[in-house]
Amino acid sequence: MNKSILILGATALSVWTAAAEDVPKVGVFLGYEYVRFNSQTDLSNVPTTVPSFNGHGGGGQFIYNFNRWLGGVFDAGAVHNGRYGDFQTESTFINFLAGPRFSIRSNKHVTPYFQALFGGVYGTSSIPSSGFLDPSAPILNSFSAIPTGVPVSVRFVRAQTGFAMTAGGGIEVNISRHVVFRPLAVDYYMTKLRNLQAFGDNRQDNLRASAGFMFLIGGEKAAPKQPPPPATKTCPDGTVVSVNATCPKINLALGISAAASEVCQGDVTKVLATVPSGAANQLNFTWSVNGQAMAQGQSFQFGGTGRDPGTYKVKVTATGGAFNSASAETSITVLEYKPPSGAVTANPALIHAGETSALSANFTGQCGGPIQAPTFTASEGTVNGDRFDSTGVVFDPANKSEQRKTVAITAKAADNKGIGTATTTIDVVKSPVVAPIRLPDVLFPKNSARVNNCGKRILLEQLNAYYQRDSTGTVVLVGHQSSDETAADLARQRALNAAAVITAGTGVCLSIPQSQVQVSSPGVEQNGVPFEPGFCQASVGGRASNAEDERRVVVWFVPTGGQIPASVTNNQAATSLPVSSLGCPK
Repeated sequence: MNKSILILGATALSVWTAAAEDVPKVGVFLGYEYVRFNSQTDLSNVPTTVPSFNGHGGGGQFIYNFNRWLGGVFDAGAVHNGRYGDFQTESTFINFLAGPRFSIRSNKHVTPYFQALFGGVYGTSSIPSSGFLDPSAPILNSFSAIPTGVPVSVRFVRAQTGFAMTAGGGIEVNISRHVVFRPLAVDYYMTKLRNLQAFGDNRQDNLRASAGFMFLIGGEKAAPKQPPPPATKTCPDGTVVSVNATCPKINLALGISAAASEVCQGDVTKVLATVPSGAANQLNFTWSVNGQAMAQGQSFQFGGTGRDPGTYKVKVTATGGAFNSASAETSITVLEYKPPSGAVTANPALIHAGETSALSANFTGQCGGPIQAPTFTASEGTVNGDRFDSTGVVFDPANKSEQRKTVAITAKAADNKGIGTATTTIDVVKSPVVAPIRLPDVLFPKNSARVNNCGKRILLEQLNAYYQRDSTGTVVLVGHQSSDETAADLARQRALNAAAVITAGTGVCLSIPQSQVQVSSPGVEQNGVPFEPGFCQASVGGRASNAEDERRVVVWFVPTGGQIPASVTNNQAATSLPVSSLGCPK
């Protein structure tokens, strides 16, 4: 039992000693010291305050390290101030403190530390004063022959000692084994001294900062000088042996690289043996293909001429007096010629007559050299560059229903040895012919362009019914007049008034977009369109002559996808005519 206790104690002592040996035992610090004194802690009832002031001076510390982390510190220093605020006061404060320090030695160059010190402070203050002696003062009664009016100067001095403490830390930077630089240390510095005016404020919460150098004593000892090592030499492979020993042969790091892993019949590629720098001129290289000796030297030209398509094993062997023999191999494939092949696409593959489609093709080949850009042809229609135009596709003109045709597209691409082709198809659709719808004519009295109520009924009811069913259809208004009418431009004005009734969008008028209204005014020319009075002939006085049939606006509704009647000529969109200025006609 006693032996076990002895072993444990020796082990603990050795650990403690090992931890402490690499840290200096003793340190002496000398440096500059600055203190910011806060003279009073409660000034709420003080008529005259003593302001805070600065103190400058110096200080020193004696540090003893118990181990790497814990040490003890004795701190002494003094600061002085010649004036604070409006007070011409000379003040000196001397501190004497001691306490523990905790150091963080995780970095061999920089050491932060924290400490708390306790002790006392001695403070002395003096205030100068000057004036004239008053011989009648009781203190001067014992003195004779004191002249009056003589100026004198005196100084009032007060000294006291009180409790003090600090709590804070700093950073120390190792300059050498025995010198440490402390760039900054900051402490909370509390003193208990009576203030100059004795207001009962006996505590001051101050701030202390310092910087300087510390000198170290003790610590880790220099390692004893080792005897010189035996004479050796370094071999080419990096092995260290005695100067009289023979170096071992070098294990050669042999590699092989080919400029191309695939070659065409008739082409060649260079194959190179790679070795460490400086070793090539000490080696002999032998090349073989599929086990058959081919050449010597560090490089080898592998040719595809006369070789069948397939994969060939290329091997190199390197030998040399200072090296162990080494081999490396790679595979090279001889390719056969393949003409270009690929695919062609049309986007879109379904178009309507008159539309176009973009063509693209992708061809690949083998051993034929670069492939030229593809060219396109069509079984019907035309091809401009890479775009198919269906305008030239022929359909049966007598067939008014939907018709379809399939057009074959062929793409060709050539290399240096041959041509490859690819095909696709495009479906061209001719939409069915949509016939325009004829409504009753809007009729007018002689020399009048006003749309009467019967004409408005045709536009606002019958025409609107077609528009509501097909809101993207087109309205065509064709104005006419008879040869016996004398009003100028009457046919055009009749068509414009009819257009205003269906586009104005106010009152009873419709709001069909003007872009969907076409206006034409051929005048007395009827263009072979027969008279269609509907129920409105009586609204203009009945039919007395053929001239009354010509005083009209012919009304068409062309469904979406339909064509404007061939009888309509020189038509214009209402957006380009002065229709908006007419408002909603009465």
